[in-house]
Amino acid sequence: MTVYVTPSSNGIGAQIALALNEKMILVQRKRFPDGEQYIRIPEKPEGRAIVIQSLYSPQSERLFELLLIIEALSGMGTDNITVVVPYLAYARQDKRFLEGEPISAKVVLRSLEAFGTDLLITVDIHKEDTLKEWLSIPYRNIIPYKEVATYFKNKLENPIVLAPDRGALRRAKLVAGELGAEFDYLVKSRDRVTGEVTALPKEISVKGKDVLIVDDIISTGGTVALATKSVLSRGAKSVYAFCTHAVMVEGALDKLLKVGVKEVVATDTVPSPVSRISVAPSIVEILKI
Repeated sequence: MTVYVTPSSNGIGAQIALALNEKMILVQRKRFPDGEQYIRIPEKPEGRAIVIQSLYSPQSERLFELLLIIEALSGMGTDNITVVVPYLAYARQDKRFLEGEPISAKVVLRSLEAFGTDLLITVDIHKEDTLKEWLSIPYRNIIPYKEVATYFKNKLENPIVLAPDRGALRRAKLVAGELGAEFDYLVKSRDRVTGEVTALPKEISVKGKDVLIVDDIISTGGTVALATKSVLSRGAKSVYAFCTHAVMVEGALDKLLKVGVKEVVATDTVPSPVSRISVAPSIVEILKI
């Protein structure tokens, strides 16, 4: 194998190359005076080409760069191109919510396939069914639930794991299974008299428990902040928050800490002050297959 990386691999590419004991090559990149991007693959791959590119901000630039890399490798006659996208941008627009909207996830996935990807590896894509719907090539989606459980195992007593909504319940169930904890999902409701909005577990009480809220993405932090205030008001002992992708916009971390989240933790798919768990070992396991 030969591992190709750009700065957006955020160190994941180097960890993978070291773990596999394979050559790592930095993709040559520059920008022309008119703003156009330039890409060059300086060496042909030895066997399988592994491309590592995470699509965090500026998402559109990184996506186009990735397409150029894949096309360049294809043009060199590469037989097998595995593309690892730790954070797949545009995945949340996975259907037409309003008439006239594009299915952005479809555009991204079909483009990656069209330019020569033979295997796509993602990390905790918003909805895994999106891969099945829009790809005809093999794919693997990693949910880092074991790593999350390992990180929090000695931090939580009498824990409960909460998903932000029913659609994210599988993620909470996997983490809870590793921790030997209860799990549930949050339901938003509004008091008809006071107008207060709360986000509480559908069935399980949080009183006296350490709560771990798990999600794929934290962006503004609004849902987690609301849930934190709600469960603390119902007697939760403490609240921790985990997300795979710390997209957090400006002020999101402060918002979460201010409402009482004891610790916010994320993986390294997106660089952030809270990225403390690496997804590289899980990716290596798949690449060894």
